[in-house]
Amino acid sequence: MLLRSSLAALLAAGTIAAVVVVGSAFTASNTLPAAGVDLGYGSQTISGVTATAVTYNLNVPGDTITSVGLVLTGDTTAKTVGIAFNDAAPATCSGSGSFSAGSTTYACVVSQAVAGTVKFALVAS
Repeated sequence: MLLRSSLAALLAAGTIAAVVVVGSAFTASNTLPAAGVDLGYGSQTISGVTATAVTYNLNVPGDTITSVGLVLTGDTTAKTVGIAFNDAAPATCSGSGSFSAGSTTYACVVSQAVAGTVKFALVAS
């Protein structure tokens, strides 16, 4: 009887160990992408316009900004809106924006490498 209960306890311990090992193996097989890229914007005083949203759109690999979406308060369609990265000269966003419900939306097409991009500028005149 003692042999039988010892064998049962040993079998139970072995089963638990196997479950833990298999669980660990599944957990260890998870992979994550390389360190993420942080993109964002802060608040700035921009003479003449108020930006309520800035959206950076990336290509599939995530290494190039392909467009910047802007939402500006009010009807800014009469203004010339431009953007720049890293102190470069501003490039004018194509189109005059789309005004609706109190805001003007712009889609500025760019090709800017994410690596090394540390500054963003919005210019409206």
